[in-house]
Parts: sequence; structure tokens; C-alpha cells
Amino acid sequence: MRQIFSVRFFAAIGAVAALLLMLSVAFGGGDRIAELREPEPIERQIDLVAQVFAPIESDFELGADGVTRGSLDLVLDADRTVRVVAGTHGEIACEELDQIGACAVVADLLGDAVVWFALVPMGPDDTVEMPAIDVLEDDFAVLVNGWRVRFASVLDRRCAQEFASYREFRQELGDAFTSIYSIDDRELVAVRCDPDALG
Repeated sequence: MRQIFSVRFFAAIGAVAALLLMLSVAFGGGDRIAELREPEPIERQIDLVAQVFAPIESDFELGADGVTRGSLDLVLDADRTVRVVAGTHGEIACEELDQIGACAVVADLLGDAVVWFALVPMGPDDTVEMPAIDVLEDDFAVLVNGWRVRFASVLDRRCAQEFASYREFRQELGDAFTSIYSIDDRELVAVRCDPDALG
């Protein structure tokens, strides 16, 4: 009697079934929407944090891609000027750049050259507010946005509630606090709890 189904036939059926099973596992049968995840922040070694006395622009703009066009000289004091050249990656979060001393520059440097920069608002008493600390590594704090900044051996906790340790502080608050950088001390000196963080 002639054989109706060959070994090849059953192998082909098995391969199709296996493929359907893998697709079902991978996509959850089409019942779930794939979770969109934020990309990990790029780690930046912060070598300079300084108050900007005045900016001097030459056809300068920051494109939507975060890359500069033209150049920007940031006058820090009578002896220091930082130049941001065209093609540098950066971000601008200070809206008062035209006001004397209203902004600070935060920069990743390679020698004197700016590799990456951010312009942020100045805080009171020559301080700059920065995002929450993610982890502490040796003498550096890595912030949740990827900035790597020196921190003081003792961080002043400006919170209504007392915490026994930094671990307890992070468990209770998560990222609901602000890091305070002192330009004079050249390091993070304090953390301030968000008022609504603990309800």
C-alpha cells in the first residue's frame, strides 16, 4: 500500500507549529501591548560646574537633536571663558541666559574642550540644583540623569523627617529629592526632600 504521509510532511507540520508557538510566546497572543522603556541615561563625567556671567553668541542655536550650530562663549569671570563649538551635544534648561549670573554651566570636558554641556538655573548662595542621586561610587555620586559628580563626605539632609541611613532615605523617597551642588565647594553638599514625597 502506498504511504500517504511522508516524514518530510510531518517535519514541515512540526516546524510550522513550533513557529506559531514561538510567536505566541513572544507577542502574548496579541493581548498585550509591548512595554515601552525609557533608554538608559548616558553617563557624563561632570568636570565643570560654574556660574555664567555672560554668554557671547555667534550664530548659536541648539537644534532639536541636541547638537549646537554656531559657537557660544560662556564668560565665567574676568580670567575664564568656556567655548562651546558647533557640533557639541548639550541641553539648555535655563531660560534667563541673557541675565547676568542667572545660569550655570555643567560640562563634561576633555582638557579645555567641552564634550557635552548643560545650561541650568542658578540656585541661592552659589548652588545649583541637580536631579536625585541614583548610586554613590567612591567619591562620586551618579545622578538619575547619568551625571557623575563629586559629593561631600557628609551630605546635609534637608528633610522634615529623620532617616537612620542613606539606604532608608532612598527606600522611603525613591527619586523624590533634589541634590544641591555647591560651586564654592565643587561638590554635592546636600539633598532636599520634595515636600509631598512622604504624603
